[in-house]
Amino acid sequence: MKAFLEFINSNSPYYKSLWNGAELDINSLPIASQNEFWDANSWQDNSLLTGKPTDGVVFKSGGTTGRPKFSVFTKTEWEEFTNIFGQSMATVVKDGDRVGNLFYAGELYASFLFIEKSLEYCPSKALTFPIAGATSLDEMINLVRSYGINVLAGVPTTFLSLAQKLIERGETLKLDRILYGGETLFDDQKPLLNKAFESPEIESVGYASVDAGHLGGSAPELGPRIHKVLAGTIMQIVDENSELITEPEIPGRLLMTNLTRKLMPIVRYPVGDMAKWHKLGESFEILGRADEGARIGPVTVNRDDIANVVSKLSDQISFQLVINRFEGKDQLVVQYQGHLDNCLALTTLLKERKMLAESIEKGLIASPKFIAVEQLERNPRTGKLKFVIDKRF
Repeated sequence: MKAFLEFINSNSPYYKSLWNGAELDINSLPIASQNEFWDANSWQDNSLLTGKPTDGVVFKSGGTTGRPKFSVFTKTEWEEFTNIFGQSMATVVKDGDRVGNLFYAGELYASFLFIEKSLEYCPSKALTFPIAGATSLDEMINLVRSYGINVLAGVPTTFLSLAQKLIERGETLKLDRILYGGETLFDDQKPLLNKAFESPEIESVGYASVDAGHLGGSAPELGPRIHKVLAGTIMQIVDENSELITEPEIPGRLLMTNLTRKLMPIVRYPVGDMAKWHKLGESFEILGRADEGARIGPVTVNRDDIANVVSKLSDQISFQLVINRFEGKDQLVVQYQGHLDNCLALTTLLKERKMLAESIEKGLIASPKFIAVEQLERNPRTGKLKFVIDKRF
């Protein structure tokens, strides 16, 4: 651990400045700021990376059109990432399974390639079918039937669209398992899936992000939102004062240190979710989004995305993000104090975050709203402003 931290401190200007001579102790080093982290991780004049990318793979992360973000893995890091995650998939992929991969590919998206390669490393003897999320719903149905596919892996919004198509056609598909990732699957979505797919087991495929890497392994025996800590990671949960939480059932921000990544270091990085320990150091339960951003269906919206929109229209706005469920879909509500043209703000947001607009058009999420309020919600104990409020759980 010491050699790992010393290498980063010596070769990453961002971390050297953040740590500022502090003792290299993983339990007390300053927590990375997502905004500052991504500011440092620019393609030109990068101050985060420990060297120049010369081999491996580059993926796109979240962010506005005008502020693209990327995540880079060396060849060795990419192999380690998918190997560790693939080993964990043995909890939900069984010998003899025929697994259809419905995650999205292209435009530098990671999920399809990540799941496909992880399945290669999964120790279970399974056949994989790389269908991809952009395939038409009719063709998905045809492929599942033609090849006897019994397991589908993808984002919940794809499963829901596929289920609605089946219901419209007056048909069903028999699946043994649905493996979801990338967004939360809620209880109010399960009746439709059970009807269309004849009551399959519905499990998390695992917990990962293109930013941080392999965050947790699926643990269906423990619960739908509980994940196991994986090899090559240090997971921490901290309270609002950034103090470590070492007791179960106490919610806090989830941090990750990825010991397998040295080119683009991930050290005490806030992954954007709230969590609580199920068993200290071994398993944790995801509770919803933290202050770093909001996951709306398949789309990640960071606070700086909204700040960029608001700053163009007004310089006297305080705001917070609220995530609701509306008519069975995720919805982003921006609550603010001040004066703002709501229609113009929404138009600007959808122009900058095209994936939001595309997801609305596809019926995957509800349209966002900007709403003026007299008071923003604050922590009743400390009085601190809540930047993100997840009301789905």
